[in-house]
Amino acid sequence: MIKMMYKFTKSIRCSPEKNKSDLQCGSILMTKLEARFGIKLHADTAEEKVNGHISVSHGTPHIFWVWIYSHNGIHESMRGTEIIEQRSDRVIKFNGTFPTQSEVENV
Repeated sequence: MIKMMYKFTKSIRCSPEKNKSDLQCGSILMTKLEARFGIKLHADTAEEKVNGHISVSHGTPHIFWVWIYSHNGIHESMRGTEIIEQRSDRVIKFNGTFPTQSEVENV
Protein backbone atom coordinates (compact mmCIF):
# COMPACT_ATOMS: atom_id res chain seq x y z
CA MET A 1 0.00 0.00 0.00
CA ILE A 2 1.25 3.45 -0.90
CA LYS A 3 1.79 5.74 2.08
CA MET A 4 -0.04 9.01 1.55
CA MET A 5 0.42 10.74 4.91
CA TYR A 6 3.73 11.56 6.54
CA LYS A 7 3.75 12.87 10.11
CA PHE A 8 6.82 14.18 11.92
CA THR A 9 7.94 16.83 14.40
CA LYS A 10 10.52 19.61 14.17
CA SER A 11 11.78 21.78 17.01
CA ILE A 12 11.35 25.18 15.41
CA ARG A 13 9.94 28.50 16.57
CA CYS A 14 7.66 30.84 14.73
CA SER A 15 6.61 34.34 15.68
CA PRO A 16 2.98 34.95 16.75
CA GLU A 17 2.07 36.56 13.41
CA LYS A 18 3.16 33.41 11.59
CA ASN A 19 0.79 31.24 13.64
CA LYS A 20 -2.08 32.58 11.55
CA SER A 21 -1.15 30.45 8.56
CA ASP A 22 0.17 26.93 8.11
CA LEU A 23 1.60 28.08 4.79
CA GLN A 24 3.96 30.63 6.39
CA CYS A 25 5.40 28.14 8.86
CA GLY A 26 5.59 25.30 6.34
CA SER A 27 6.51 27.29 3.23
CA ILE A 28 10.22 26.40 3.30
CA LEU A 29 9.40 22.71 3.71
CA MET A 30 6.75 22.94 0.97
CA THR A 31 9.17 24.58 -1.48
CA LYS A 32 11.85 21.95 -0.84
CA LEU A 33 9.41 19.03 -1.18
CA GLU A 34 7.98 20.40 -4.42
CA ALA A 35 11.46 20.84 -5.91
CA ARG A 36 12.89 17.52 -4.74
CA PHE A 37 9.96 15.20 -5.52
CA GLY A 38 7.98 17.08 -8.17
CA ILE A 39 4.90 17.32 -5.94
CA LYS A 40 2.48 20.25 -6.30
CA LEU A 41 1.52 21.15 -2.70
CA HIS A 42 0.15 24.66 -3.14
CA ALA A 43 -2.11 26.20 -5.78
CA ASP A 44 -1.24 29.74 -6.80
CA THR A 45 -4.59 30.26 -8.56
CA ALA A 46 -8.17 29.04 -8.04
CA GLU A 47 -7.87 26.96 -11.22
CA GLU A 48 -4.66 25.14 -10.34
CA LYS A 49 -4.79 21.57 -9.11
CA VAL A 50 -2.56 20.03 -6.45
CA ASN A 51 -1.42 16.53 -5.64
CA GLY A 52 -0.70 17.10 -1.95
CA HIS A 53 -0.74 19.55 0.94
CA ILE A 54 0.97 20.38 4.24
CA SER A 55 -0.67 20.99 7.63
CA VAL A 56 1.16 22.36 10.68
CA SER A 57 0.44 22.34 14.41
CA HIS A 58 2.41 25.24 15.90
CA GLY A 59 3.18 23.69 19.29
CA THR A 60 6.58 22.92 20.78
CA PRO A 61 7.75 21.02 18.85
CA HIS A 62 5.81 21.74 15.65
CA ILE A 63 3.95 18.77 14.16
CA PHE A 64 3.92 18.53 10.36
CA TRP A 65 1.62 16.42 8.22
CA VAL A 66 2.49 16.06 4.55
CA TRP A 67 -0.24 14.55 2.37
CA ILE A 68 0.43 13.19 -1.11
CA TYR A 69 -2.71 12.15 -2.98
CA SER A 70 -2.87 8.69 -4.54
CA HIS A 71 -6.32 9.20 -6.12
CA ASN A 72 -7.93 11.86 -8.30
CA GLY A 73 -10.64 13.92 -6.65
CA ILE A 74 -10.09 12.76 -3.04
CA HIS A 75 -8.72 15.30 -0.51
CA GLU A 76 -7.44 13.73 2.70
CA SER A 77 -6.90 15.30 6.11
CA MET A 78 -6.89 14.40 9.80
CA ARG A 79 -9.49 15.09 12.45
CA GLY A 80 -8.12 13.78 15.73
CA THR A 81 -6.92 10.28 14.86
CA GLU A 82 -9.36 9.80 11.97
CA ILE A 83 -8.50 10.29 8.29
CA ILE A 84 -11.19 12.35 6.58
CA GLU A 85 -11.76 11.98 2.83
CA GLN A 86 -13.62 14.66 0.89
CA ARG A 87 -14.38 15.01 -2.83
CA SER A 88 -12.48 17.84 -4.51
CA ASP A 89 -12.11 18.81 -8.15
CA ARG A 90 -8.78 20.47 -7.27
CA VAL A 91 -7.03 17.22 -6.31
CA ILE A 92 -5.04 15.20 -8.82
CA LYS A 93 -3.20 11.95 -8.23
CA PHE A 94 0.57 12.15 -7.76
CA ASN A 95 2.09 9.97 -10.48
CA GLY A 96 5.71 10.19 -9.36
CA THR A 97 7.63 7.96 -6.99
CA PHE A 98 6.32 8.36 -3.47
CA PRO A 99 9.11 9.36 -1.08
CA THR A 100 9.85 7.37 2.05
CA GLN A 101 9.10 8.72 5.52
CA SER A 102 12.79 9.43 6.13
CA GLU A 103 13.16 11.24 2.76
CA VAL A 104 10.32 13.59 3.70
CA GLU A 105 11.66 14.17 7.22
CA ASN A 106 15.17 14.92 5.93
CA VAL A 107 14.17 17.54 3.34
